[in-house]
Amino acid sequence: MKAQNICPVMGHEIEDTSTAPSSEYMGTTYYFCCEDCKASFDENPANYAGNTGGHHSHHHH
Repeated sequence: MKAQNICPVMGHEIEDTSTAPSSEYMGTTYYFCCEDCKASFDENPANYAGNTGGHHSHHHH
């Protein structure tokens, strides 16, 4: 299983994945900088799943 240590919503690096909110999508665990980002991801994971390169093409907060 893979894990992404960059919040796919905001693009922030996650320093402590043991306390960060997380979701699993298509076999990859994604970590988030806050619960709001996790909620946004959970609503539409396909929108964010490829978004860990620091590009914020779809940012809704």
